[in-house]
Amino acid sequence: MPRRVYKKQKKSITAIVLAAGKGVRMNSSAAKVLHEACGMPVIYYPLRLLTSLGQIKDIIVVLGFKAEQVKKVVLGEFGKAKFSYQNKLNGSAKAVEASLKKIKRYSGHILVMCADSSLLEKGVLKKAISFHLSKKNDCTVLTKEVDSPHRLGRILRDQRGSFLKIKEEVDLTGALKGIKEVNTGIYLFKREALIKEIGNIKLNPRKKEYFLTDIIEIFKTKNYKVDAFKIAKESFFFSVNNPRDLIETEKVIRSYLIGMHIDRGVKFIDPQTTFLGPKTLIGKDSVIYPFTFLENDVRIGNCCSVGPFAHIRPGTVIKNNSYIGNFTELVRSKVASFVKLKHVSYLGDTEVEEGVNIGAGTIVANFDGRNKHKTFIKKNAFIGSDSILVAPVKVGKSAFTAAGSVVTKNVKPKTIVAGVPARRLKERQNV
Repeated sequence: MPRRVYKKQKKSITAIVLAAGKGVRMNSSAAKVLHEACGMPVIYYPLRLLTSLGQIKDIIVVLGFKAEQVKKVVLGEFGKAKFSYQNKLNGSAKAVEASLKKIKRYSGHILVMCADSSLLEKGVLKKAISFHLSKKNDCTVLTKEVDSPHRLGRILRDQRGSFLKIKEEVDLTGALKGIKEVNTGIYLFKREALIKEIGNIKLNPRKKEYFLTDIIEIFKTKNYKVDAFKIAKESFFFSVNNPRDLIETEKVIRSYLIGMHIDRGVKFIDPQTTFLGPKTLIGKDSVIYPFTFLENDVRIGNCCSVGPFAHIRPGTVIKNNSYIGNFTELVRSKVASFVKLKHVSYLGDTEVEEGVNIGAGTIVANFDGRNKHKTFIKKNAFIGSDSILVAPVKVGKSAFTAAGSVVTKNVKPKTIVAGVPARRLKERQNV
């Protein structure tokens, strides 16, 4: 093997994501990693982080509780992920051990991350990897000081500040409970060292589990090179252990996402009452008003106005210079440029072409009780207030529906219709 290729392989990393646990503290029948934050399952965030790093060659997700449900969600978002199974839920060390046979020989290092360690900045993880590789550590543990370390493993250091060990909270006594530097649940290992020593981890007598954290003491005893990479105080990191953590995590994610959009030229009148997800895209110079929900798989163009009290649901695209006003809801709809939809309306499975005006109270009846149907509103059409468009239906170019119309049949271009059901009155002039 050429020397250059060998060096490159020695620095390649396989990630193991621990997603087998029940998450008892969530007090839910659902797997903890499938609880949603900003419209995406918790496990989405570490997997998205890992796939964004070029050094991560493979990702192995350890499944256990509700394994097939978790696997289906992961494959839906990250089709290249691999899986291993922890059939007996007996601790993080056994979860990692279950994955080791799937790791390719070319992988020189292993990154272990808990799936509920849902929020970490990409730049922080890149620095941690560089630290681990440059120091030639056998193990690097990511740590952080937090104000409320309850339920998290603590980092013990000697008088000189050198990293000694990790203590699980169940084993803490006295002053040790006051330590605020915690284990983030993210580790980097040299592959050979981890494989050689993980089988030496003993059963914790109190919890009846095998804790991966115990490998630190094993490494220290055998003079492996072990160190801690401390995440800066201002950098965010959140771990989800219970429903309250999930609420706080969602707040942090949302604030981070809105901040990114602000930096790209989007204006939020009140960020604290705007809700969006990591798959929400908003163009430059658009304005988002308070109490607006922009779900994932929503794309909004440049110079648009949305809200207040608007709900834009998945599958919706809004092109440049369109106005979506208060108390409007859109789902699986495409809105072209220079469209006005200002008040109290619902569009479902609808395609709206350029220059259309949709009056207050307009409803698209897209569901017949069994199936959902499409509606097409062509260029420069005018939909009068309180119109109901019963799908499938097409409103032609420059057509006009009078206020209160119930449109059950296609409307020809430049035609005015009115009534219940709507009937042709006359053609529009000068349009």
